[in-house]
Amino acid sequence: MKNIWQNKSFVLYLIGQTISSLGDGFYMIGFMWLTLELSGGKGVALGGVLSIYTLGEIFFGFIAGPIVDRVNRKNLLIFIDIIRGIIVLLLYLFVKFQKASVLHIYVATLGFAIFSPFFYRAEFAIVPQLVEKDLLLSANGLLNGSKRLMQIIAPALGGVFIGIFGIAICFLFDAISFFVSVICIIFIAITPIQTDKKGFGLKVFISDLNSGYRFLIGSSFLLTLAIYAALINFFGAPIFPLLPLVSQRTGSGATVYGIMMSGLSIGLIVSSLFVSIIGKFLSKISIVLFGLIISASATMLMALGIGMIPLIIAAVILGLGLNFSNLPIMTFFQEKVPQDKIGVVSSFVFTTAQVAMPVSMALSGLLVDIFSLRVIFITISLILIIGALIGFRIPQFRQEVVQDKKVE
Repeated sequence: MKNIWQNKSFVLYLIGQTISSLGDGFYMIGFMWLTLELSGGKGVALGGVLSIYTLGEIFFGFIAGPIVDRVNRKNLLIFIDIIRGIIVLLLYLFVKFQKASVLHIYVATLGFAIFSPFFYRAEFAIVPQLVEKDLLLSANGLLNGSKRLMQIIAPALGGVFIGIFGIAICFLFDAISFFVSVICIIFIAITPIQTDKKGFGLKVFISDLNSGYRFLIGSSFLLTLAIYAALINFFGAPIFPLLPLVSQRTGSGATVYGIMMSGLSIGLIVSSLFVSIIGKFLSKISIVLFGLIISASATMLMALGIGMIPLIIAAVILGLGLNFSNLPIMTFFQEKVPQDKIGVVSSFVFTTAQVAMPVSMALSGLLVDIFSLRVIFITISLILIIGALIGFRIPQFRQEVVQDKKVE
């Protein structure tokens, strides 16, 4: 098996995205503080900003797919990062010269809501053009792990920088990070895709959507995997908004909740880095299903509520389970969807899952007023375990395991 670190284009892309992720972390810290300052500490302003981004990301997430399938993805990534860099640079100038207003915050958020979904879809589609199929799981793990690591480092550094230099420095750093990402992407080499798609318009757009959806429906394995993953995400999503309540009601407080979040991040990073190693011994479907069992065990441990240390350990275990389940699923779609349809298919599958999660989280808020946290967490744990056991019996999954063994 080839060493992914020998792929200079991927390493260059990884460096660019790691720096960009650090910049994004700085941006979020500065953005939150600036919004609260400009709004006089009103939560409605922050809620409005987050709503604009979420709705925009969902809407443009569906639109992005067909476009990503028809354009040069490398050029698209460069264009979007330049635009996002300019948006943040302008915000920096407004803050620097004390001209920033809540309106500027909303406009910047709308800009990110429009362009970021195109970047995410193009990034998902371009990874198979950067690395060979047998390195996709490793590539996804490294990209995911580096971003998670920056999410831990950025808040601490961002807070220190704000204390020394003020809020504006966060936006300047993020703008610079976008332009560094652009430079890295310029020098990567990608495998060109073979497609006869030309031109663009409403009829072509609808035709591409239909073509992508027909492919998904016609692929028994991918359709089953998409439905299965959506259901698991729907039932598992309530865990996250309930974690602060778990910490509070066990008497552990905000400090332990913060440590739990750090533990979750550590679990996500470790699993990102080691998932490809585990992939040498287990099929990707097996990793997904064992990941669910790991997540279920973590949820059950949280349900017991037996103290601070078990909660922190459970958070780390949950992080491990989540990525062991999610990363192979991403890799399956990158491996099995044709390059001229990967944008449409990934937009439909992952944006639909994104829509379902807030609904699930909202329901958890209602359930917690009816049932105890212990009952909810035990129920989620049992659903995940039953889901994993059913997964081992699904014919399409069992067939994939057999095919994985043949490849080995």
